Amino acid sequence: MKKYKPVIIAHGGAGGINHPNRRLQGLIKACSIGYGMLMQGSSSLDAVERAIMILEDISIFNAGRGSSFNLEGIPEMDASIMTSEMRFGAVAAITDVQYPIKVARMVMEKTDHLVLGGKHAVRFARIMGMPKFDCRTKEKKRIWQRMHKKLRSAYFQKLADLAEYYGTVGVVAIDKNGSITAGTSSGGITMRLPGRIGDTPSPGAGTFADKNGGVGATGHGEEILRHLLSFRAVQLMARYPAPTAGKKMIEYASTHKCRCGLIGIDKKGRIMCVNNTKAMSWCYIKHGRMHMFKY
Repeated sequence: MKKYKPVIIAHGGAGGINHPNRRLQGLIKACSIGYGMLMQGSSSLDAVERAIMILEDISIFNAGRGSSFNLEGIPEMDASIMTSEMRFGAVAAITDVQYPIKVARMVMEKTDHLVLGGKHAVRFARIMGMPKFDCRTKEKKRIWQRMHKKLRSAYFQKLADLAEYYGTVGVVAIDKNGSITAGTSSGGITMRLPGRIGDTPSPGAGTFADKNGGVGATGHGEEILRHLLSFRAVQLMARYPAPTAGKKMIEYASTHKCRCGLIGIDKKGRIMCVNNTKAMSWCYIKHGRMHMFKY
């Protein structure tokens, strides 16, 4: 059997980057631990899940413990994971769990379904042994309170003015057997309507993988979902190397006024890392060397 060189890439969201050093340290930790697992022979599925759990535990990121609040002040979370064998699992608008990505994997492996949402996703998590966990942090509560005052009587100013609050974490990896996994976890856009479901749990939008590669997206979820950016990017990988596919995809996104970022790995281990937002935090390890965003 052909052996592949492990590669892993992670992002911490596209938009404005507050506290860049905290983000960088979190991404370095997630990539380092995930890459170490890959080098020890772990599957890309295990490495991606573990790396995202690390990011979900770091409150500066808009996922897991640091998830943003919806209009009612509740952190509803989305997460998904997909392999190059096209196995997929996701949760949508889930609350009170520490690791949404872990529940998404359970949906993939323990059920016949692809997506579970809302209170029934929470119930499933409890059945699977995941305890109740309060994801609200003082930091995200302050952001919510500040924005809530600005809203007054009007619901939010479309999404154009909220770019600085975009947030998602994502990881893509290829293991020694050539299996690729992409995973994404998100706390959504601050002040969204309760029950809002973005691109993250929708296969082909926020996350997609097949034999050609794997891609994770971050940014304006409604537009990412509308254009199925991750699916389109992976399809381009069938014809182009990952960097070229990324360039073409971000040009497409810009043409359609979709503010976003994309990370990915193709079947030959080549990296995609592009964005058309003000900034995007990212980190990857290839051939044992770490590369990271500058700030």
